[in-house]
Amino acid sequence: MSMILIVGANRGLGLGLAREMHGRGWQVIGTARQPERAGELKAIPGVRVEALDVNDGEAVDGFAARLGGTRLDVLFVNAGVSGPDHRSASKATQAEVGALFYTNAVAPIRLARALVGHVRPGEGVIAFMSSVLGSIAQTSGQHELYSASKAALNMLTRAFAIEVQGRFTVLSLHPGWVRTDMGGENAPLDVATSVRGLADVIERARGRGDHTYVDYQGKPIAW
Repeated sequence: MSMILIVGANRGLGLGLAREMHGRGWQVIGTARQPERAGELKAIPGVRVEALDVNDGEAVDGFAARLGGTRLDVLFVNAGVSGPDHRSASKATQAEVGALFYTNAVAPIRLARALVGHVRPGEGVIAFMSSVLGSIAQTSGQHELYSASKAALNMLTRAFAIEVQGRFTVLSLHPGWVRTDMGGENAPLDVATSVRGLADVIERARGRGDHTYVDYQGKPIAW
């Protein structure tokens, strides 16, 4: 049975992807900062729920050690925050920018490097939840701080992909504008539609060994 680790699986797209992959017959490990509040994740039959705060380096290293000899077919890093409410670089404090960029860009790559030894070489996929807002070529100028943090994630992911070149497939994924706590109620996509597409993209990517930046339908996004 194929195994996926979804980092940040207690709500929204992470929870939806856990349900989708379980429905496809995958074994699912899902992480949450507060597992005691991850009731919906725990309700998925057979899911393994682990505590993990991606911003805590010691916790990340401890989690990697707890995985032991576990072999992952897919590592999906879904952690991310929207940042300060004003979303303006001119108004942001140093602390706000540091927290946003660490959570959205630095922590995901640090986590991937800590866990890469558990991912199955050749067929393995390492996927990062990016956004079309991280595209410099297609920027609309909106949500500049969040967009910049996702562009930073894309750059760091590119460096990571070069580092592991050929050993794994690396994906930078845009889930679409989805009705979640972060996406808001006016978003055109529901979670089920987005994660069904993301799951298709992941399954098709196994064994390719490249790095692509695509949306939930597999359409390429300009960097």
